[in-house]
Amino acid sequence: MKINLKFCLFSTALLNITATNIYAQQVALVAPATKTPVVNAGFLNQELKQQQLQTEKVKPSGELFNNNLQTHASSSQTTVKFILAHIALLDLEGKPIEENLSFLTQHYLNTPISVNDLTQLAEQITQYYRSHNYLVAKAILPPQEIDNGNVYFYVIKGKIGDTEIKNNSKLNSKLVERINNVTFDQAVYVYKDDLEKLALLLNDIQGIEPSLSVKAGKQKETTDFVISLQDSKRFGGYAMFDNQGNKDTGGYRLSTGTYANNLLGYGDELKLDLLGSNNANLFSARLDYSAMIDGYGTRLGVIGNYLNYKLGGNFKALKANGNSNTLGVYISHPSIRTPHFRLNTKVSFNHQNLADKQSAVGLVQKRKVNSIGLGVYGSWRSVENGVSYFSATINFGHQNNHTNEQSQYQADNFKPKQSFTVFNYTFSHEQSLPKSFALNLSLNGQFSDKNLDSSQKMLLGGLYGVRGYQSGVASVDKGHILQTEIKHYLPLFKESILTTSAFYDAGFGSYYKDTKSLDDSVDNSVSLQSIGLGFNLSVVNNYSLNFIWATPVGKKLKNTDNNQFWLSLVKTF
Repeated sequence: MKINLKFCLFSTALLNITATNIYAQQVALVAPATKTPVVNAGFLNQELKQQQLQTEKVKPSGELFNNNLQTHASSSQTTVKFILAHIALLDLEGKPIEENLSFLTQHYLNTPISVNDLTQLAEQITQYYRSHNYLVAKAILPPQEIDNGNVYFYVIKGKIGDTEIKNNSKLNSKLVERINNVTFDQAVYVYKDDLEKLALLLNDIQGIEPSLSVKAGKQKETTDFVISLQDSKRFGGYAMFDNQGNKDTGGYRLSTGTYANNLLGYGDELKLDLLGSNNANLFSARLDYSAMIDGYGTRLGVIGNYLNYKLGGNFKALKANGNSNTLGVYISHPSIRTPHFRLNTKVSFNHQNLADKQSAVGLVQKRKVNSIGLGVYGSWRSVENGVSYFSATINFGHQNNHTNEQSQYQADNFKPKQSFTVFNYTFSHEQSLPKSFALNLSLNGQFSDKNLDSSQKMLLGGLYGVRGYQSGVASVDKGHILQTEIKHYLPLFKESILTTSAFYDAGFGSYYKDTKSLDDSVDNSVSLQSIGLGFNLSVVNNYSLNFIWATPVGKKLKNTDNNQFWLSLVKTF
């Protein structure tokens, strides 16, 4: 029989072990290894990565500046009617405007009208410009005598005046000036889109509380801006307890983390996350630092990740242990910022070292993985009371493999070097419903061009997949996960919210892209389904207590528990 996983080939080393119980135990693990993933550094990294990808979703802000004109009934009591032959639209210098608005003015020519009608026309002209991105535009009917059926209006589009920065925060004022300058660039008029983008870029910076206002400029026909900045919460953290760990490294985990915003005054963010299992068999540390490098909101970041593990359970006698370390750099850019749509682009490079050892049999395996990632992610207010989130990333990787196992016992598809391409996508939608209900839908998946190392595979089970299964039950090269959930929100006590939910999850995929190395009796496809209930009691920026029960439905995988319970307690500070 041909086996596709390199790490599960221990034939030579096992001959040196006299304990028959260990040998029998390992042989039992090898046979299903084509389906059940071996717990190693790559697999454990993927488990943690699932959780790290569940970052706080950022909704589009919604309307920032309402520039719709509020019309008022005219107070003029005159009933005098007159007929106009010509309507002129002028700027404050008395020059005709560039735009042709005859489609508005023609209805007021050669027909009896009153002053009230001219007031209405001024409002229509104003609304036209504001609907075409001129935030503060206004049409004015000045006092005048109607001579030979001629009347004129002044059209003030609103030119950009001065910007005043009131900075009472740690953010560098020069950075604020750069953001302001590049946002408006060489614009002459106050465009709504530009002002919204400026407000949204400032709002993206953590650790400050920005406000933006407009006022009449010192010069004729101009509008001045006032940018006010105050420090908001710059430091914080969390502590979390959960039972989402792997049974071979410890099912219960304690996590803690901290963050610091705007340390150097360039919108920089520092994040540190630590995790350990209850029996100290698993430890992980993750450090992420990024800062703004230009006035467009572009961020340059570095990330480091370290993981160390020791296996218990079925692998304890083999004294299996290992570690991984990752160092990466990335650039992210806010490509689109509007009140209803956010789009970010990201380019990253990661260098990863993985090592797995089985001291009892003298087996050592090491991998080095270099990868370049190109991705987009964002959110969209696609329908009323609903928000959609999306992402798409393609990774181009190159992997070097090393093992001290003798060549005759290595897998048929073992390669010292190989390249791979992986595409990942996510889409989710949150829809508010009447009576404090909400509907959540999510779909995510992965495609690959060849068989992947455990550090690149997708996990179908677990809290962030099909919740009726442990995360280790299905590790695939290609797969998709669908989650549907109906929620209800109930206020409790003074500030708490109790969220109850019922859900259905489904996952399906292929263990391997290339099946040439698999035994003919091995089924390469997998399908998982589960249903369940969830309860969450939380106070924003204080605590969150989460309990989930799930059970597999449909055709179950072998050795699957009938019930799965997920528990977590998070305290923020």
